[in-house]
Amino acid sequence: MDENTTTIKGNREIPRTFSQRLKHYRQLRNLTYKQLGEMAKIDAGYINKLEKGIRRAPSYPIIEKLSKALQINIRDLIDIDPIYEGLPRKSIQEMLYNEYLIRGKLPKMEARESFLALIQILLDSEWKEVSKHKETIEIINKVEIFLKALN
Repeated sequence: MDENTTTIKGNREIPRTFSQRLKHYRQLRNLTYKQLGEMAKIDAGYINKLEKGIRRAPSYPIIEKLSKALQINIRDLIDIDPIYEGLPRKSIQEMLYNEYLIRGKLPKMEARESFLALIQILLDSEWKEVSKHKETIEIINKVEIFLKALN
């Protein structure tokens, strides 16, 4: 397994990035761009550009249409960790899918996801004397993951 793949049930490896996952599931279903586009009611050229990484950060409704057309859970396409379920849906959409700059560049999906994980750890911290040390370590680990994802 390399940094661009993740292992799922049955030790199968699937691509990590949105564009790689989209292509993986489209090919798994033996669909052309045109067929998927018709099923999802999205332009086939746009799907092609998403897969090639030419277009970034599709909106949540588009990702939702693609996952339904591919008959997969949206988490399979964008790899949202269940810890994000505690956040309001609107904030997830805004943080993951709206275009914004970090250090003058558009962050990759991995960086956006790790940023959300960092926020979740901060929100979940009780910050009591008995837990401060452990929570500090967890926060530092999430910061390191986030900073690595930016590079």
